[in-house]
Amino acid sequence: MFKRPPLKDRLQEHLRVMTNIRVSSHRMALSSALGMLIGMTPYIGIQNYAAVIVSRLFRLPIYPLIIGVNIANPITIPFIFALTTKFGIWLLNMNVTVDIDWANLNLKMLLNTGKAFLLPFFVGTHVAGAILSVFTYLIVYYIMKMGRGVFAVNTAVDAIKQGGSAIISDDCAHKHKG
Repeated sequence: MFKRPPLKDRLQEHLRVMTNIRVSSHRMALSSALGMLIGMTPYIGIQNYAAVIVSRLFRLPIYPLIIGVNIANPITIPFIFALTTKFGIWLLNMNVTVDIDWANLNLKMLLNTGKAFLLPFFVGTHVAGAILSVFTYLIVYYIMKMGRGVFAVNTAVDAIKQGGSAIISDDCAHKHKG
């Protein structure tokens, strides 16, 4: 039976893949941030297509874009949409109340109730996505700057241990503390 590796190992593998992509830390962070922005939007079903288009238009790596887009998945979507709608209500300073007559529930009543949440939903998802994408950029940029040096040194140390040789640049070597 297939046993899934621990979360820490999976995250390290994603980081290792991202640090081996040959683009600048800025482009990698930008790609991740745009993926987060797209992933937070309510356009379910076209988010992956949007990521591919953004990747092609701006010549960004697809891997971090897809990781960012997949922040919205069947497990997280209800929480993301509920919290961002609440955030939108707060941003717009709206007073939205839900008064549903469950005994006489019909489609018209349901649609009218939904209309009250539509604007806060769209505003909340887009503004929260923009804010989170800025944080994503900063975090990924830092990780890429630090992580590339650490992974380069660790890869070189592994190669030497296996009887090979490696050249480590000064930029990478000073980041290794072991």
